[in-house]
Amino acid sequence: MATGTVASGAGSRLLRHLSMPRFVALVGLLAGMLEAHPQVTDPDFWWHLRNGNTLLATGRLIRLNPYAFISVNHHWVLQEWLSEVWMAAAVAAGGRPAVVLGYWLVTLAMLLAIWARARVIAPVSGLTVGVALFFAAFTAYPILGPRSQVETYCLLAVTLLLVELQLRRGGLVAFWLGPVFLLWTDLEAGFIIGLIFLGAILAAEAASAAFGRRTRAEVQSLARLGGASACALAACLINPNGPAIVPYPFQTQFSSAQQAFILEWSSPDFHNPLLVALLLFILSLAYLVVRRRGLPLRDLAVLGLSLLVTLQSVRNLVILVVAATPWWMVLADQVRRQLAQRWRLRLRPIQPLPVAVVEAVCLLGLMGWLGWQVTTQSSVALASTTYTSPFPVCAAAWLKPGPGGLDIFNVYGDGGFLAYELPRDKVYIFGDAALMGSNALRRYASIVDLLPGWLGRLNSSPSQVVLYNRGMPFSLALEREPSWTLVYRDRGYEAFLRTSLLPRLHLPAPPTSAQWRARGLAACA
Repeated sequence: MATGTVASGAGSRLLRHLSMPRFVALVGLLAGMLEAHPQVTDPDFWWHLRNGNTLLATGRLIRLNPYAFISVNHHWVLQEWLSEVWMAAAVAAGGRPAVVLGYWLVTLAMLLAIWARARVIAPVSGLTVGVALFFAAFTAYPILGPRSQVETYCLLAVTLLLVELQLRRGGLVAFWLGPVFLLWTDLEAGFIIGLIFLGAILAAEAASAAFGRRTRAEVQSLARLGGASACALAACLINPNGPAIVPYPFQTQFSSAQQAFILEWSSPDFHNPLLVALLLFILSLAYLVVRRRGLPLRDLAVLGLSLLVTLQSVRNLVILVVAATPWWMVLADQVRRQLAQRWRLRLRPIQPLPVAVVEAVCLLGLMGWLGWQVTTQSSVALASTTYTSPFPVCAAAWLKPGPGGLDIFNVYGDGGFLAYELPRDKVYIFGDAALMGSNALRRYASIVDLLPGWLGRLNSSPSQVVLYNRGMPFSLALEREPSWTLVYRDRGYEAFLRTSLLPRLHLPAPPTSAQWRARGLAACA
């Protein structure tokens, strides 16, 4: 009897907490988390994973580039070493699903920090929260997934939350910025955007204090934020790379070569269907801000800065989502309330039992979807078409039993996968563009874009094998060149061997369909 009474009381409390607005907010939160890709779409994932395996095996940072033969002596600032270690440990423990689950939790923490910051600014209905979180995650969908940048977006959300708490409620909460940046500096070089945001907020607040009235408590809170920001800057210097980690991000963020040649670093193309949500997010945010007419100067600075970096590079669109979604929530909720009051909209009370049943079914469905994604979608084999289409899985399997020690001229985005799958070989280029250098990027682009002198530049490089996408102008041009001989072809890739090496460099024969199937690679047949 006592047990039944306790259970009944717990059920009643649960029903009170699972109101419809809170339920919608929870659904938006979970659905937003699941917007992150369950498969590996970031081509850099593979060389990060190889780095992590090396770090776990040796216990030391990699100081020189081990993958690209055109920059073998370049010093490497290993700016994501801690991310690489935990990714490699997760894969060793539970395969790729463990990494996907880890990044889903990081995405969930990011959305929670966004929600918490909105609540610090003003009370927001759960209905608006649910819609806003799902819209935010849908906007960020092209970038979210198992990739180390997601940690930057999460820690940026935490940083802005701490700043909001400090400036609105005072206390010493801002001094948590030191530990945040101490961790951030070892996880991903995006910490520099956090420092830039802190500087912009401090400058805006100082200007507001100079031209307006501030209470003693507000001035004291601003001073504490300044001290905490100095601690955060000092914390960035405490890492295995030393002070070299601070200028490193500027080599990527402001590289004209990367923005010109790497799609993800270019400005957003709103003709791309995947970026329609970003355009709608920007337009709706602009409408809400103009309608409000009174955002604090520091928030205008944050919104303007985040919009600027997003328009500069599409990969920064999550920065805009993180910075702007709390205000989008607050302003959209104000519009919702005004419309409800004007149209006299009121939700009629619903009986608790049907509400609880609907909520339980929906939540169980979401959790079931999460389990399905983890167990099936994120554990898709490399041999499936999910990976054989975007990555040279078949070509790498063909080369793996070969002589090794090859110098492979490759597609830029494939360098990481080849470095992971073919550890005995070296590639021409891979995803750490700052390590490669702008000149290497321009030289690479001049070859694959068939600019005047492209063949001479290719032939003068140490490249022994060219592995490139089938049917591209560069591949078609090589087919007509006697200095290179076609030695392999699958549905997506072609490989060419330097003709002068044919007598002494014996590559494996291309497998037949039956041989592919016998090796468990039916998708390559």
